[in-house]
Amino acid sequence: MSGFIEHPPSVTLVVTRRDDLVVVRQRRPGAGRDVWELPAGTLEPGETVHAAADRELAEECGLRVAGWTELGRIWVAPAYSTERATVLAGERSGTAAGTPDPDEEIHVKWIPADGALELLEDATSLAALALWHAARDSAR
Repeated sequence: MSGFIEHPPSVTLVVTRRDDLVVVRQRRPGAGRDVWELPAGTLEPGETVHAAADRELAEECGLRVAGWTELGRIWVAPAYSTERATVLAGERSGTAAGTPDPDEEIHVKWIPADGALELLEDATSLAALALWHAARDSAR
């Protein structure tokens, strides 16, 4: 594909603890500063979506969930990338051993779910949040 960046699939994670969501802040070169996002990451070769979600959540946040619910799939930047993100939701069930990649400095924070729209800054996190809200509202 001429002009496109071949990119492996990724996961974006909506992790709750009662009425709170976990978010991460990390440096993003395109923004030129730290950005608040939902935990996310790229699948490794041969890795399943759920295995990638477990690994990324442990690496970035030191957390685990008992199980994942798939909320949908989105194109991350279809104008120039082949990356598709699977959005998964889960309730925090405990801690997990994990270490961020050496080039990552990640800050983790729990925030009220109702305040996430004002804090999150990247399009993938905002789309994942919208899918989560839609699923939560339809379950009520």
